[in-house]
Amino acid sequence: MQRLALGIGLTAFNTLMVELLLTRVFDVILYPNIGYMIITSALFAFGLAGIYTTLRPLPDAEQVPTRLWWLSVGMAGSLLVIRPALNAIPFHYDAIAAQPLFQFACFLAVYFLITMPFLLAGLIFALVFTTHARHIQVLYFWDLAGAAIGSVALVPLLLPIGPGGGLLVAAGVALAAAVMFVPWRPRSLVPAALAALLVVTPFLLPGYLVFVEHKADRGLRDARAQGRSEVVRWDPISKVEVIDIGPVKNIIYDGGSQSSFIYPFDGQYPRLRRELGMAAEGNDEGGFLRNFWQRGVLASHWMREGSARRVLVIGSAAGQEIRAALAFGAGDIDAVELVGEVIDLGRNEYSFYNGQVLNHFQVNAVHGEGRAFLRAADQPYDIIQIFSNHSTSSVAAGAGAMDPTYLLTADAFEEYFEGLGGDGILHINHHIYPRIVTTAALGWKRLGRTDFRRHVVVVMRYPIEIDSLPTVLVKMTPWTASEMRRLRDLYSLDPGREAHYEVVEDPLDPRGSYLPPEFYSGALPAEIVEQAGYRIVPTTDDRPYFNFIRRRLSGAPVDRQGFVRPEVAYLLNSQVERGGGIPMDVVHLIVTGVVSLVFAFVFIGVPLAFSRVGREPWRGKASTLVYFSCLGAGFIILELTFIQKLWKFIGYPLYTYAIVLFTLLLAAGLGSLSSPRLRVLPTERWHLPFVGTLLYGGFFLVTHEFLFDAALGLPVSLRMTIAGLYLFPIGFFMGMAFPLGVLCVERRSRAAVAWAWGMNGLFTVVGGLASVLLSIYLGFTITEVIALGIYGVALLALSRLVPSKGGIAPPRVFR
Repeated sequence: MQRLALGIGLTAFNTLMVELLLTRVFDVILYPNIGYMIITSALFAFGLAGIYTTLRPLPDAEQVPTRLWWLSVGMAGSLLVIRPALNAIPFHYDAIAAQPLFQFACFLAVYFLITMPFLLAGLIFALVFTTHARHIQVLYFWDLAGAAIGSVALVPLLLPIGPGGGLLVAAGVALAAAVMFVPWRPRSLVPAALAALLVVTPFLLPGYLVFVEHKADRGLRDARAQGRSEVVRWDPISKVEVIDIGPVKNIIYDGGSQSSFIYPFDGQYPRLRRELGMAAEGNDEGGFLRNFWQRGVLASHWMREGSARRVLVIGSAAGQEIRAALAFGAGDIDAVELVGEVIDLGRNEYSFYNGQVLNHFQVNAVHGEGRAFLRAADQPYDIIQIFSNHSTSSVAAGAGAMDPTYLLTADAFEEYFEGLGGDGILHINHHIYPRIVTTAALGWKRLGRTDFRRHVVVVMRYPIEIDSLPTVLVKMTPWTASEMRRLRDLYSLDPGREAHYEVVEDPLDPRGSYLPPEFYSGALPAEIVEQAGYRIVPTTDDRPYFNFIRRRLSGAPVDRQGFVRPEVAYLLNSQVERGGGIPMDVVHLIVTGVVSLVFAFVFIGVPLAFSRVGREPWRGKASTLVYFSCLGAGFIILELTFIQKLWKFIGYPLYTYAIVLFTLLLAAGLGSLSSPRLRVLPTERWHLPFVGTLLYGGFFLVTHEFLFDAALGLPVSLRMTIAGLYLFPIGFFMGMAFPLGVLCVERRSRAAVAWAWGMNGLFTVVGGLASVLLSIYLGFTITEVIALGIYGVALLALSRLVPSKGGIAPPRVFR
């Protein structure tokens, strides 16, 4: 039993690590939304294994180890094939509309390739849980404990060996699990040695094993072929690759999803300031074009020249904003960047190339999250600057629509306004400025402020197809005529030399505005919301999906009555055109929803029609399906909701995912292991897991905001510890429910255990999709309430499965 349990632990470790690893891979070679669609659809195979197990006779006890051996060896082989096969399949995201049938066939090849390791892992779990159901509480502990470790294992592995090396490690772990599943023999030394070799090899390679991009890659392939790729780093947040494109270095994030430029500079800021002055007078545009991507980078620093004592740059990237601040005489500059490797490159490899901007004595470059850093600041800033991490091209491709954007919520704007001094400027370059206005207006109103329109300037850059990002400037005091003249001076360069800029929201002359006064009120009337051709409602920390603006599946024409500006129409229409009529910002939800319906039919209908356990009448069949479906959906919805609620508290997305997954899975495993000692059995105290989950879930809902607000100023290590301790009790209770159900079902049919496992796996994926849709339209708080309600339904279903007080006769067990 110990070797079996260890094999299950290694398989669970592998499954979760590979899921997270492949998610990162598809973030790079495609886009996160398409990666979500592929990985989520592949995870259906995990539950499909349970359905397959119900259709075949279970092996005899002596055959089980051999069956597990071959399944694990097959899993190792499928993991080794993934990278070379992915690189060879000619699927390309941008060719979908032009070659729909061919690209669909290629997509299916990618899908089945990714499905195999999850199908084989699912067969291992279904076989073990079915044939050893009476030991489910111990085995489930090893399953969850292995998954808990797998959820954090990728973090230290990603930078040194990358995901290609991670797949080799995973293949080695799968072979190690195979060795654990069979009795030890001398010949077991061969696969054990091969497993060790696979685990060690990635650390001995001179570089990363390459994954080829399947999308527009901003010239990466050509740069690699021509030897212009200089640095590659797999940061846990983003893959970073620096290529030489002649006059500048281009930092490519995640295979071309975003980019930032490192401009050559000698560190002479007085000379740079003189060049910028000449450019503004129309004499020399080089000062702009040799140092900055666009003039929107400079706006706030231009306005506060010589008077900005403290500046905060959130998302400093390659340092253009820092250079602008120093050129215009800023004092202390805090530069916060979430991708730590970019700071490391700027301080080391490219420090002399960029003029030592990140090593400047006035600059404090920090690897961190902007809002968390701002909350810990003890003095106000004169400028807070945020530059978008999404280009027009990536948004037009559908990227980022379902990503929570906590830097652009009404709660975030409250923090920015409170963090600025009396005449401070909030400077944002991001798409969809009308929604920025409505969201910022809500934050402004919450602070008791009025006349928001007098404080806002918006400048558009044209043409809109060339990654134009509006410049939004919110000044804590109203704009004056002299300030507006100075701002216009910045944009007075002949547009033929660079780009055309236009002030589209002028606080002194609102007559030409596209936006009615209600956009600035902080309280949008329902009729305005309904009139709009896209989603304009303010985003909050409870509903942080700023980039999701689509209201209908079709495109949108430019429409002044619907407040649809040309750049908004361009984004919405491009997303539809790229998908051949299907909007690419929501295609992953559409496809996943359709696949969910297909698999729901398979998971329920096939066993009912073709398996003995499905055809035979037995007490509690419907309740069994409902119970395990509720556990799958309820657990994943709560897990994903906790991740989002703790994101703001911890401040680092990666740490948040790690602490929530690790805590919940480990706590659930310990809950399963503790069930016998706590007498949580089908015959007694079976209600305890659900009473505990519901009561503690309600306690979390009521108290988490107060606790988090009180602890926000603590170091991140302490915040992570508090978050883990806070989540542990509910994870402990949730972990008791699955083995309890297995013990109930195992009394009736061993094959029913496999069916229950499949339904649990199906609704884990369906629950993940549901959590996205519910949080978009209802918010995280209501989503959490619904998840707790699902656990309540599971309790009712369980009440029909447990023995009555008088007991029941042992039913006939059929295989």
